[in-house]
Amino acid sequence: MKLVLGLFGLENFYGGDIKSYIEIAQMGEELGFDSVSVTDHVVMGKNLHKYPFGQFPMPSDAPWYEPLTLLTMIGANTTSINLATAILIAPLRSPALLAKTAASLDAMSNGRLELGVGLGWQQEEYEASGIAFENRAKIFWETLDICKLLWEGGPVSYQGEMFEFNDIWCQPKPAQGRDIPLLFGVKMTESNALKIAKVGHGWIPIKTSRDFISEGRAMLEKAFQEEGRQDKPRIRGQLPTCLDSNGVPSVDLTLKELEKSMDAGLGEIEVFPINFAQSPEHLREVLELIAELKK
Repeated sequence: MKLVLGLFGLENFYGGDIKSYIEIAQMGEELGFDSVSVTDHVVMGKNLHKYPFGQFPMPSDAPWYEPLTLLTMIGANTTSINLATAILIAPLRSPALLAKTAASLDAMSNGRLELGVGLGWQQEEYEASGIAFENRAKIFWETLDICKLLWEGGPVSYQGEMFEFNDIWCQPKPAQGRDIPLLFGVKMTESNALKIAKVGHGWIPIKTSRDFISEGRAMLEKAFQEEGRQDKPRIRGQLPTCLDSNGVPSVDLTLKELEKSMDAGLGEIEVFPINFAQSPEHLREVLELIAELKK
């Protein structure tokens, strides 16, 4: 089992200082977490009510640091913990630039990058980036195909519906080559499962429902088999957040859900301590409790 430390929101314990992620990541590395993860929004609009997964947790004017830049800072101050996005809105970056940035970070961190990728939900981000919202799925899948090609070396040519180029190189190569882990935060359908099986390594389910996870895992495992792959898909997700008798989120009760969620298919547990901690001192205590899962 792998443990992922979700850094979202933890800077608020340090007066909003994003450099606090260095200390928190070092703490996670010391305690045995496998990865840290950071989230992504390029810009925010005012229509937060359109967020499809409940109430959006931040106001429109909240700061969102660019994830690969943020992970570069963390990577320069850690040695072994993996550097993950959860998730990066891939279609908002041009394929060549995303391939270059990811390869640079992977090379500088000695192969620690893990890309969780998705399409996002906010039309304003696409409009501000000059990208047609209705083309986001086509752009998304072509972007990842192109990244994989560019990570192999060169010269590379590509002819697709959205992108086309001939005889280019994108250096440096990633330390992991074309095998930078790609985990997909998308709705699991038979079509998406087949696409993931061709280019990716796993899935990040948005819901904590065990039936949801189990059904998606089965669909993806079947697609891996049909693609002739010998490996199993990586499934990274969250445990259901449990409340104590006072209605307060309880890390102890939440961690007791581990076995059921693993039986449903989770092999990697992403935990967001912001749901449980009340202070920097309490954060250490929460991380120590979570790290016990590795023992």
